[in-house]
Amino acid sequence: MNQDYLDPKFVDSFYKAFTCKAVASEKDDQPETVSIPTENGEGIVVVSPFHTGRLYNILPKDFLYGLREELGALNWHERLNDLYWFYQTDDLALNGNTHIKALRDYLAGEEFVSFMERITGVGLTRGYLDLAAQRYKKGNHLLCHDDDVQRGKLTRKIAYIIYLVDEDWTTADGGSLGLFESDSDMCPTRIVARIVPRFNSIGFFLTGHASYHTVEEVTVSSQDRERWSVTGWFYGPATPESTEPKDTDAGVLSLQDSVLPRMLEFADSDDIVSELHDEDYAELKKWINADYAGAKVVDRIQEAFLNESSVELRDFLRPDIFGRCVAEMNHGFWSDAALLGPAHVSKYLRANVDSGNAATLYELLAFLRSPVFARFLSGMTSLRFSSMSQEVRQFKHGHYTLVHDQVVEPFGVDVTLSLMPRPEEKAPDVQWDESWGGSTHYIADKDELLRISPESNSLSLVLRDEGTLRFVKYVNHMAKAVRQDIAMVFVESPEEQCEDGDAKD
Repeated sequence: MNQDYLDPKFVDSFYKAFTCKAVASEKDDQPETVSIPTENGEGIVVVSPFHTGRLYNILPKDFLYGLREELGALNWHERLNDLYWFYQTDDLALNGNTHIKALRDYLAGEEFVSFMERITGVGLTRGYLDLAAQRYKKGNHLLCHDDDVQRGKLTRKIAYIIYLVDEDWTTADGGSLGLFESDSDMCPTRIVARIVPRFNSIGFFLTGHASYHTVEEVTVSSQDRERWSVTGWFYGPATPESTEPKDTDAGVLSLQDSVLPRMLEFADSDDIVSELHDEDYAELKKWINADYAGAKVVDRIQEAFLNESSVELRDFLRPDIFGRCVAEMNHGFWSDAALLGPAHVSKYLRANVDSGNAATLYELLAFLRSPVFARFLSGMTSLRFSSMSQEVRQFKHGHYTLVHDQVVEPFGVDVTLSLMPRPEEKAPDVQWDESWGGSTHYIADKDELLRISPESNSLSLVLRDEGTLRFVKYVNHMAKAVRQDIAMVFVESPEEQCEDGDAKD
């Protein structure tokens, strides 16, 4: 390691900066940053939103190029779920390659572990070190999370990143480490500091309940340019503070209430399950494709739904209704929409629709809440519903939803009506491409059960029962369109759920 950093004067200066309390910066929205230069390097401390350090010119360049060559020859695995998309090696703990072993032995050795203790003031346990390498390609990302994880009686204390990017890597290439500030409920609000990848530097920060961070999407222009790094954690004894639950019951309820749309009860559930009448079909034809508004078609849809637990109805709305709704969702419609968060749960726009800014859409929403549509849905699914939720959403670059154990959607039938504009004949590339993200994924444990990509004027019905979760994949910078829809969840009546449970027994 660069011997400048082992100098007692540097260690003392860095420790004082790293352990001091954050103070207000003279510049708005700029966290306090302390620079500690040396003859052959520089130490940087970002005091807020949580203590983060960085050391430049940390190791010999020739060593790092040899390390990268050895890493490149290993097997790399694509890591892809709701939270992230990148490529990673296996754990490097037992790897015998010369440079990899030398790095691991040094990071886990007494000199470096003691050095990290002295500059951070945190006690670390010898013999415990996680080490793996990552490559972030174009579009890859790691969304908002904390690194607060325990291993038996030990807990992660310090996360570290050794950057192996090209020496000319810039902010425009993406992949910065974004640091979130947190509110009084310990939920992330916004990114207030960024660490841009730089070759031959190490970044590190203290983990905990509020150490929310993200690896921002890699936005390189060339597919050959990648964000390389070696990352891991140092461990230490778990403290009472680190073992306390992150969320109180009140906090969980508050988080759910702020994220999930309000449930609406049907006045008369018996009326919902009654058969469709001639006047119902006449009302349906005012809104939907007449091909779907018939008893025989409803029976065929029900058969498909019962066999597959899902069905997709293309060209669902009448063309004139669809066209008017899409037109109303332009011209500033989303300007006063709420950005749904917090960032470790979701990020998308939820519109506030009224008859003044979108008359047709406003009436369509009322129709989709009506007993007529509920009877229509009951006919297609053979289920009886007691309540439903409804929201108008938009997903554009940077938007997503995540599976979160403290925000659990009610189980039922997900009904999603896509109001994404149709691609014009002159611009066929605006047809949604799955590589852009934005698809809805249904999972059980780690298995993907179903994936639905946005499609103009399509209605999807999916039975989501206990044990099945869903998320909307992060929309990346390559997307040439926005996803917008009406998202609803229809919940079965308690009697229906009991009957389903008895049937399973």
